[in-house]
Amino acid sequence: MTIKTIILPVRESDVADSLMETAISMAIRNNAHLDVLYVQSDPEHLVPFASLGVSASMRQSIIESASASATQQGKDLNQRFQSICQRLDMNQSPRGSNPDQPSADFLIRQGARNEMIGMYGRLADLIIVPQPISVSPPPSSFEAALRDTGRPVLMVPRKKILVDAGKTLAIGWNASKEAAQAVASVMGNLQRADKVYVLESEKRMKNPLNAEEACVYLRCHGVTAEPAVFSTKKQSAGEALLNKASELNCDRLIVGGYSRPKLRNMIMGGVTGHLMANSDIPVILVH
Repeated sequence: MTIKTIILPVRESDVADSLMETAISMAIRNNAHLDVLYVQSDPEHLVPFASLGVSASMRQSIIESASASATQQGKDLNQRFQSICQRLDMNQSPRGSNPDQPSADFLIRQGARNEMIGMYGRLADLIIVPQPISVSPPPSSFEAALRDTGRPVLMVPRKKILVDAGKTLAIGWNASKEAAQAVASVMGNLQRADKVYVLESEKRMKNPLNAEEACVYLRCHGVTAEPAVFSTKKQSAGEALLNKASELNCDRLIVGGYSRPKLRNMIMGGVTGHLMANSDIPVILVH
């Protein structure tokens, strides 16, 4: 898939500026449009009125204060966004107004943040999110981007700015539907890469749709890829996958996210959870 539209959900945090710079740089490289999405939640949904035991006037004062704070946060983020755009010489215009050149826009919307991420993400070729701090359970915004959109999600290590495209790519292959979708969604990246590896555990080597077969499929699309096997005898699949990617000096990892049922992932964890907690390279996930 060619990346022409990118969504970056953003809110005030220690990684907001680095994420915006990464997203703007990526839009420029791909001649794409970027929408930075700031969702201003309804203050009435954030204040637990039933347990406050305060007067109606006090409740209204709390709502107004929360609303003013959220509005100011959006203005501050927008100003920083504009500053980064100016520094990187990025055109600021609405989506679709300049389809032949890179552009970016700052969207302020009101509502439930997770619902907005899920909705706006469905019309994006890529969603960019920061690597979560807490992953048990995963942040709801991360879950919304991955589970509710069906679009590729790029998880960026915190405070890391991705200026260049990945050149050595690793595919975490388990023959699942999600892994197949992940490969198809980033075919353009794979075609432009200098090196592509298809990683699989030793337990899957004899399966019909193993890494060797995945490499044959990729060759049909003009991608020269090599299979690489990792062992899960002494470590988890997620740990072994990251170690193998590091051993091969890969700068991006492509995987199917949550290829097991959600309840089983919640109980047992899984590769996706391990990557969220431990990956030191950017990860592209598709569910």
